[in-house]
Amino acid sequence: MKEILNKENEEYAYKCFEKTLELGFKFKLNNDVKEKQSKKQQINQLLKIPLDGIELNDLLKYFSEEILPYCTNFSNENFMGFPDAGNSVAGISGAIMSDFLQQNLINSSFCAPIATYMEIAVIKWFREILGYKIKKINNIWDVGGVITYGGTGSNSIALLLARENFKKDTMINGVKNPENYKVIIPKGIGHYSIRSALMWIGCGDNIIEVETANYRYDISALRETLLKNKGKIMCVVSYVGDSRTMTIENLKAVYQVVKSVDNNIWLHVDACHGFSLAFSEKLKKKIEGIELFDSISTDPHKVLAIPYCMSALLIKDPEKFKLVTSTSDLIMQEDFAFGQITPFIGSKSWVSLKTWFMMQNLGIKNIGKLIERRCDMAQYLKKQILKSDHFILMNEVNINSVVFVYVDNKNELSKMNINDINALNSQIYDYLLKEGKYYLHRFPIIDNMGAIKEDETIVVLRYMSGNDNISYKDINNMLTHIIEVATKIKGENK
Repeated sequence: MKEILNKENEEYAYKCFEKTLELGFKFKLNNDVKEKQSKKQQINQLLKIPLDGIELNDLLKYFSEEILPYCTNFSNENFMGFPDAGNSVAGISGAIMSDFLQQNLINSSFCAPIATYMEIAVIKWFREILGYKIKKINNIWDVGGVITYGGTGSNSIALLLARENFKKDTMINGVKNPENYKVIIPKGIGHYSIRSALMWIGCGDNIIEVETANYRYDISALRETLLKNKGKIMCVVSYVGDSRTMTIENLKAVYQVVKSVDNNIWLHVDACHGFSLAFSEKLKKKIEGIELFDSISTDPHKVLAIPYCMSALLIKDPEKFKLVTSTSDLIMQEDFAFGQITPFIGSKSWVSLKTWFMMQNLGIKNIGKLIERRCDMAQYLKKQILKSDHFILMNEVNINSVVFVYVDNKNELSKMNINDINALNSQIYDYLLKEGKYYLHRFPIIDNMGAIKEDETIVVLRYMSGNDNISYKDINNMLTHIIEVATKIKGENK
């Protein structure tokens, strides 16, 4: 059967793989963010079950013509609204190789003999770069981290660890009085995964949002909240690059105030974006104190030019994973079976291989240069926004994210209606999305800095690029295009 890879159909399969790679190349190097806008009606065609099947060459032709034009190209220089382009040649090579090799990281001895040790190496590299102590690795309990499929998974495991650290054997006995299992997050910038994870692990929606100043914890308000709820807080979450403004928390101050009130509270830092700064000697001082926290979530697929998906959760005390270990005769009770310490995940593909390839290929110093360049491009955009009469900067530019708003003339801001500003920026986003030439992110934030009006909800646009091909010219062209789009929209609204 030629559809199943074997020695008899080697030539046919090789040509199909070549065609697949060719399609991928052309897509990533396409001049458009998106060629066509998908429509809901298409789902009816896609939902039809294939009865007789389609020969693979014909299927690839159909895919090229009817599917690829509707896909969003993260690798395009004009895609400026989401973290990473995933265009490391080594990273893509590792992703392809991982799928070919079919290793399963649940067990080591027969499922993933060498892959297990390579995954341990990647975790150890991250721990070392971020400043956690490294111990001799004799078994899985010495590793101090697990690979997951995304930041939501990593954050969920962190909260599970926090829960077991707070009330031992809750896994066995169940959650009693969930209102006593509270988690603190900074108001207005918390990632949805924390609230969701708290509910998933049976603790209910017991989030406490603490007031912020410049998108960081108000330390006095944090202390007051801790004292008011003493004995009921199981975890405090901080952000090293929150998913909206990319602000970096004052880590040492948070650590000191939390531990001064209750030393048993689990401190988790969501550094899915900001851990990348640790690769740069120039920038890593921005995240000083991260090594004090009990757990750190990282997302290489957001910042290291690799394809989706790969995340890693690191913990300060590796043996804490014993709090959430799984026991099954299907998971080998052997020294290096990752399945024992990866909650919510059973069989697991070798997703860390693409990171291993990329890090081996570039090395720490060159990765640091890429991160520095991304931050420099964001600083350049910040300067252009501050110089322009049409844009208002809405955040401190700490990493590679620039949050801004279009206005007719920022010198006449006091005369403008906030609802009108929000409506226009929403329309700009919708126009860009439909047009497919540029992409910027859009979301509402509370004006924490008083850039337009303090504590008001503002609909903002956000630049965030992990594309290392982006240039100053691309940024200038994007700003010019937004002004043109805004002018067109205002003309149509009259």
